[in-house]
Amino acid sequence: MPVVHGSGTATRETLHWRRIVGGAFLLEIVLFLVLVPIGLRFGMPGVPGATDFTVFFIAVPAGCFVGGAAIAAWMLRRVASRRALHGVLLGVTATLLYFAICAVQPGGVSGVIAAYGARLFWASQLLRIAGCVLGGSIGLLRRSRP
Repeated sequence: MPVVHGSGTATRETLHWRRIVGGAFLLEIVLFLVLVPIGLRFGMPGVPGATDFTVFFIAVPAGCFVGGAAIAAWMLRRVASRRALHGVLLGVTATLLYFAICAVQPGGVSGVIAAYGARLFWASQLLRIAGCVLGGSIGLLRRSRP
């Protein structure tokens, strides 16, 4: 939809797909680099001999939310409009990437859901998206300060 700016010229608002997709890949890389060492140290599904996953199961949803907010705020800091939409798209894209990663694991997505438990798995996905929306919104608040 064309938007008329103060100069009287019409420009087309676009989605910044490079920032969305790049942010999604970056978010998944950061989550891997942070959460896998936590899981290896404190226990996570799939690690031989691990029986207590409490720390990992707390770190995953927290990491998804905080990581999503931080990456989205950074990647979307120069996006001028529709920042919440950009955050949603970044979060959904990152979630789809995670599903693709899960699909190539033994047992596929259903195996990962079984390992985490359905509630924790789906809550973590929603928290990833919510964090990305918050990150975009935080950037918007920073831009609007005088």
